[in-house]
Amino acid sequence: MNTYVAFGIIGIIGNFVAALADVPLVKPGKPDKDEVIAGGGVSSWWADVPSKRFVVSSWLSFIGQPAAYIVMWLLANLIAKENGTLALALRINTFLGCYAGFSCHVIYCMKPLIYQKLHKKMSDEESLEVMKSIDPVVMGPMIVGGLSLWLGSTIIVAVAIATGALAVPKLCILLNPVVSALVLLTLKKCGVKIIGTLGVGYMLYSILLIIAGLA
Repeated sequence: MNTYVAFGIIGIIGNFVAALADVPLVKPGKPDKDEVIAGGGVSSWWADVPSKRFVVSSWLSFIGQPAAYIVMWLLANLIAKENGTLALALRINTFLGCYAGFSCHVIYCMKPLIYQKLHKKMSDEESLEVMKSIDPVVMGPMIVGGLSLWLGSTIIVAVAIATGALAVPKLCILLNPVVSALVLLTLKKCGVKIIGTLGVGYMLYSILLIIAGLA
């Protein structure tokens, strides 16, 4: 077993754990139409669930996310053999994703915990005003994380496959987070419970690393 295959397997496991980290952030049971309080990015059910679910989510993300970034770095190493520019772009994109990705997830976990405390001591209107004041601070990392983790990696890896810089079958271009989101969100529409789409997307990258490693 070579290094790429070994870390591909580790990536599948780690990204599965990271995908599970999104589950506690979703309302338990059947979601209601009025789940999000208008204008505040605050979900009313946050006040009614144990705080430990958000702590567990942060730990699952902390444990699982490093595997995703290692996988992407190793894919960049393989791409570098044929196209140094694409490899550099993927490394920069991975760094930005690593920098912003976990920060975003921590923010997603902290907001419910803060709201739970505020809800006990303030009115709904006052709590909402405090939560709104957080949004301008977190908007930047969320935008950077979203662009790098979803679009940046998908485009760069797709170009590498299409140009032959990554020696895998062209069909492997479907192994990316955008495709995973389309499939899983379709299943969700059909009533199927799903785990985090981004984590599943990076599981697909781990499979891609294994295929490239074997090649």
